[in-house]
Amino acid sequence: MNAIIRLIAVASFLGLLFAGATARAEGNVLYFILDASGSMWERVEGKPRIVIAKETLSSLIEQTPAEIRTGITAYGHRRKFDCSDIEEIAPLKSLDPMTKFRIQERISSLNAVGKTPITDSIEQTVDRLKSEEGESTIVLISDGLESCGKDPCALTTELKSAGINFVMHVVGFGLLKEQEQKLACIAEAGGGEFLTASNAADLLDALTVVKQSVVEQVKVELAPEPVVQKVESSSTSIKIKAKGPGTVKLLPASWVQEPRYWALSDVESGEILYKFERQGVTPQKVPAGTYQLVWHQNEHRAAQVITEQIVKVKSGEVVEVPVTTGVRLNMPQWVETPYWWGLKAADDEPGRKPAVWFRDLPAQVVPTGRYELIWYQNEHRTTPVNLGAVDVQMDQLNEITVATGLQLVKADWVPEIRRRWWQLLDSDGQMVFKASNFEFKPQIVPEGQYQLVYRQTKHGATDSPFGTVIIKPGELTQFAVNTGVGFSYADGTEPPYMVEFSRLNEAGEVEVSVQLKKSWGPIPLQAGTYRVDYQEVRKGPVMTIVDSFDLPAGVFVEIEM
Repeated sequence: MNAIIRLIAVASFLGLLFAGATARAEGNVLYFILDASGSMWERVEGKPRIVIAKETLSSLIEQTPAEIRTGITAYGHRRKFDCSDIEEIAPLKSLDPMTKFRIQERISSLNAVGKTPITDSIEQTVDRLKSEEGESTIVLISDGLESCGKDPCALTTELKSAGINFVMHVVGFGLLKEQEQKLACIAEAGGGEFLTASNAADLLDALTVVKQSVVEQVKVELAPEPVVQKVESSSTSIKIKAKGPGTVKLLPASWVQEPRYWALSDVESGEILYKFERQGVTPQKVPAGTYQLVWHQNEHRAAQVITEQIVKVKSGEVVEVPVTTGVRLNMPQWVETPYWWGLKAADDEPGRKPAVWFRDLPAQVVPTGRYELIWYQNEHRTTPVNLGAVDVQMDQLNEITVATGLQLVKADWVPEIRRRWWQLLDSDGQMVFKASNFEFKPQIVPEGQYQLVYRQTKHGATDSPFGTVIIKPGELTQFAVNTGVGFSYADGTEPPYMVEFSRLNEAGEVEVSVQLKKSWGPIPLQAGTYRVDYQEVRKGPVMTIVDSFDLPAGVFVEIEM
């Protein structure tokens, strides 16, 4: 049996377990530990495991009776390489309709990026539940083994020995045979069942055993069969109530602007089913069903945003959908409106525009999640830059400050020549940012320490290293371009084929050379000691015309020819 069928089977069992059931006060705790580590992005029949797990768990929450108090902890969903990345995404509470909605939203927003700290997740969960009356039921859902150097089996044994009243079940999917035993020991130590899906019969048998165990722990009592049909009849006619549409009423926060359109899409395929263009946020009637909210702020100036909002429409009822999660950029006056800015999620394709992007600066509706802020100042003239991680929290306008930048400030003698650029290089010599054909305007760049490289012209000069520049967070760092060399020459004198400025160390050895071709300059250079070499014509002899001279910072040196 493949992994998708296994998860569907798990969801079906858990749904049957709670369908038509009510819980007694004692032992009515069901708590999930969900693996959201990086390995969950592995695909099963073209679909990531994390997507399957989120859909399965959301379906289960929908079918769980309100009397059963439910909680969820996830791990590995926020940070790479961090064994402390464990979060209770749904505190233990009874499941009224709004609580179910919020939990499903939170599940939907989970990403898969990090490690697998199973042991610490179990310990934190049991610690939360140890004060509960009756036996608590814990279900661990994982596709792999502990990756943080600890022993979950030993911990579970220790916790049970301490007299804490819980039972631990484990659902494993996509496991190798050698992995199954290591996960099975957790269930064994916790007095629960280990579910695998090596084949359909084995899975059904295992789920049946666990079903009986969980029924006993949760102490459910079947409710009476529901009334399926209501009719009014007389001797001449029968009246039945037709199944009509429901109404979707959006509840936008005060900062939300009217969109170009909003829409409802199929949860599985993403296909837009109902689109409301230039209708504002007025209530709309749609057929009963489950949809995902889609938001498009501005045609050609924003991406279509797939929100985390799952909209469950019931016949004849009004469903209220809050639109309250977004981002607003805060910037000083020196920051110009960019070509676009965006939020890049972990599953966005490298080198491509992020799935969530905008060309306007006002507050924007975005899905909850962890992103990287990408800034693209000018098409064809600058490179997109990564400004670091951004956490978008649910039900709030998340304020993000964009105020870190660099401005080159030139002296009057620096020529206004197009077809040039400057770059920031990291410690490995990799380009972090490049501004081409630029004016001397402030540019948004990431904080850090870089090597600044200047290019006078595209073909008539070579790169000129300017040295180290430290970009401080939240500040506009200014770098003076006021140190350089030029020539004085008789009127009408043609410039040589090449002039080379070689910066020398204390031993007189060449550290770096900057060439200027078919030009007398002037050219900005880093302060230092230089030798000047001269080549009149191509393939002609190279002559040293200045053995050595000092170029202090902030000084322009003129060489007489």
